[in-house]
Amino acid sequence: MNKKIVIKIGSSLVASESNVVEVNFIRKISSQIKELINLGYEIILVSSGAIACGMKLWKLDQRPQQIEKLQALSAVGQIDLINAYQNELKSHDLFAAQVLLSHEDFKDSKRSNNIKKSIINILALGAIPIINENDSVSTEEIEFGDNDQLSGDVAKLIEGQLLIILTDQDGVFDKDPNTSDNAKLINKISFNNLEKLGIELGESGKFGRGGMKTKFYAAKNFLTSTNQMWIANGREEQILLKIIDKEKSGTEINLN
Repeated sequence: MNKKIVIKIGSSLVASESNVVEVNFIRKISSQIKELINLGYEIILVSSGAIACGMKLWKLDQRPQQIEKLQALSAVGQIDLINAYQNELKSHDLFAAQVLLSHEDFKDSKRSNNIKKSIINILALGAIPIINENDSVSTEEIEFGDNDQLSGDVAKLIEGQLLIILTDQDGVFDKDPNTSDNAKLINKISFNNLEKLGIELGESGKFGRGGMKTKFYAAKNFLTSTNQMWIANGREEQILLKIIDKEKSGTEINLN
């Protein structure tokens, strides 16, 4: 059985400052995904960014507060986002398969089983499932998680061996690097000893709603004695391959 890797991509990575979608980032990630597949891995993406892309389309500098506006932005931005993934994956003879989920889907055993079968069937076809919260009809992820918790739910459901959360930070720091000049990167964390580290959890960025707190929620739901999770900077060159090769990049999180 091939090893399954769930890769969660944050909004700040796919939302361009000058264009709607940061195509160069998606191009680099698609190239790395192809290499991982050649190594025998099965890849599932959980991608944020639909709302962020919608904001760029409508030239909004500030994320709206009203849920209804965010849902509308998501519906608009999702089209450009998934098209960008499809275009770049096609250049590697891969196909994108869009899957929209909500947290409610995981609370019902029948629906959860159907989701698992659907993802497995998509992988069997040789396509890459690209999962996002169904923001246009669901509100829970808009309010709380930026897809971090969703990535943990998906990785647990499909029995993934590795969950990689890519963000615009180099990993987990002992202090918020946005406010502390002496913040130090933590290369390895035992989740069961997390409280002893006294980590200061920073705020989310202007495009997303995550932050480190929701990433730790994902870890709590996903981690077992036999799997791992990484939090790393998606802009670092060849970051996915470095993680697979156990190079010193990002923060590795184990249960014990």
